Amino acid sequence: MRSGGERKGTVVAKNPQRGMVALDTPDDGYTIIELLTDWNLEVGDVLTWQNGYGLGAEIYVNVTRGTRAEVYVQNHGVSRNAVRQQLLF
Repeated sequence: MRSGGERKGTVVAKNPQRGMVALDTPDDGYTIIELLTDWNLEVGDVLTWQNGYGLGAEIYVNVTRGTRAEVYVQNHGVSRNAVRQQLLF
């Protein structure tokens, strides 16, 4: 499985009730993260992370707002058609 290396994605959808966020990545579909804290993310925010395709607890940086937080990475490489299901709508 792929790992390591910085990646980035843009927030494109959120399920605030469940704390789930979808990031559109330029290289491989969508990444789905779960917020572990009350981290303010808005659609259009650009996030980066160091552990490429790592899953589980990771530190993500919101370069748009200059903040960072630990999130739980649920999935990478999600197709557009599967985003709603992955966000648990």
